[in-house]
Amino acid sequence: MKLERKKIEKVVNELLSEGAIHEEPPAYALYRLRLDDGIVTIYESGSVVFGGKDGEKLKKRFLELLFKEIDLSPRIGCDEAGKGEFVGPLVVSCIYANEDCIKKLLSLDVKDSKKLPNKKLKEMAEEIKKHCHGYVKVLMPENYNRLYKKYGNVNRMLEDIYKEVIGKLLEKYKVKRVIVDKFSERIENILKENFPNVEFKVVPKAESDPVVAAASIVAKAERLRKMEDLSKLLGFPLPEGNKENRELLSKIPPELRYKFVKEHFKVNGE
Repeated sequence: MKLERKKIEKVVNELLSEGAIHEEPPAYALYRLRLDDGIVTIYESGSVVFGGKDGEKLKKRFLELLFKEIDLSPRIGCDEAGKGEFVGPLVVSCIYANEDCIKKLLSLDVKDSKKLPNKKLKEMAEEIKKHCHGYVKVLMPENYNRLYKKYGNVNRMLEDIYKEVIGKLLEKYKVKRVIVDKFSERIENILKENFPNVEFKVVPKAESDPVVAAASIVAKAERLRKMEDLSKLLGFPLPEGNKENRELLSKIPPELRYKFVKEHFKVNGE
């Protein structure tokens, strides 16, 4: 897990008052504490690692203290995957999290999906879906291209998708707060106009909130699964991101590209 410095200091002081002792921290670590036979190492980056025979016991106590310092109020977090990639689908994910779900997300150490290897990301997405509820909207390239012709702008298209996905969750859960990773200047006002009784927080890099981070992980994991499906159809692995565009385009017959790529992208090799 990754924590803010102020929260770290409060938890450390609580543990010291309970009998924990300081030990010499390793390189790049702020603290290394021992309580009974459990050890916790807290790094400058905010990462926290537990060890020792009583490591799990110490982790449980650490989380109990941490929860006192973290916002556990119910909320919805939203993010998307695939917007900037010309191959494969666009995926929007929103997660509803109550207090129990948020605690689970923290114990899972949810983080920015870009920092997770694919195998770990898929595993974490399955854990998130076991403990939290949400809704995912997938636009495969064929549908994406059809809708793009209607909107002419990916942000306008995303604004309507977010309204749809958030609306479905708000019908089921009477939550008062939604956090969205900012992708356009208009999205906050649009959401406020459509859902006037809900508080919206639309900010860049919203993955610092664990619920948005969870939504990001689920979105990327779903995109990876769909990319694997498309790769099977083609008979060769599709690259992630926008690499090897020229080589990729040469392998896909022009009349079939609409099923695999976002046609409005300007890509190398064309």
